[in-house]
Amino acid sequence: MTRAEAAALRATSLVVAVFAVYGWTTGSANTVSYVLTVVTGAALVVTLRRRPLPPILTVGLPLVAAGHLAGGLVTVGDDVLYNAQLWTPVLQFDHLVHSFAVFVGTVALSVLLVEPADTDRRSVVLLILLGGLGLGALNEMIEFLLTMAHQGAHVGCYENTGWDLVSNLAGALAAGSYLSARARRCVRVD
Repeated sequence: MTRAEAAALRATSLVVAVFAVYGWTTGSANTVSYVLTVVTGAALVVTLRRRPLPPILTVGLPLVAAGHLAGGLVTVGDDVLYNAQLWTPVLQFDHLVHSFAVFVGTVALSVLLVEPADTDRRSVVLLILLGGLGLGALNEMIEFLLTMAHQGAHVGCYENTGWDLVSNLAGALAAGSYLSARARRCVRVD
């Protein structure tokens, strides 16, 4: 494990510990499910890693963990941070975390499952982009099931789900652009 990866793992562990204690002390019913989701994601990255992670992941993954835990556990007024808006309903904390998490998740799919690949890079990037959208859809399903298990706490309306999916698409498209540019740089160097 590289120093950057070890630092990312320590940062993620610290974030999980802090939010677990915070959730427990504030009595948030979502604490266990949010902490387990982040721990499972971290365990998957550690398990699937075959070579050093690039900086975009060693920085991005702990930030995703922090955003996810803060969004579901931190109370703002009489609601959670996920539902807080920045000037307009379109710029909800939830949407920003979705976009960033799908961006990072899409890059992680590429790094952990595909690279290096001996195939047409455009096809691989398209496949990874669709995988990122799948991650976003999986997140929506988990979000729905967990909130229903907690008597509908934090369940958004159809519009919220739609904006989450739009945010997921924005993150996946940004990751596709990033991966395409990265692939072009690698081809030129080789």
